[in-house]
Amino acid sequence: MLTIKVTKRLFIIILCLYKTERIVGSRKYLSEKLDAGKIAEQLFQEGVLNTKELEDIQSLISDHPTRAAELLLDLVLRETEDFYDRFLDSLLMTEQHHVHQWIVLGL
Repeated sequence: MLTIKVTKRLFIIILCLYKTERIVGSRKYLSEKLDAGKIAEQLFQEGVLNTKELEDIQSLISDHPTRAAELLLDLVLRETEDFYDRFLDSLLMTEQHHVHQWIVLGL
């Protein structure tokens, strides 16, 4: 039983490191390519983002779209694996396949 707990914890740590590496390593590309407004709306509709987080991102969209994307990426890095998974799903739902591929496959 202890082996299963340790293995599961190690797997979660590896996933967190992978997520961090993919997002931090590609931050400039992602912040320029990501449509943060569409993703934030999708995540809000799913109950993943709260009203304040959505409003913070939306307030930056028109004048500072790159900053809005960076704010969203910061949330992805800080939150749970479930948040990360739902972020990836929202990329597909908002037809941002190129960004999804970049994160998941490194393309």
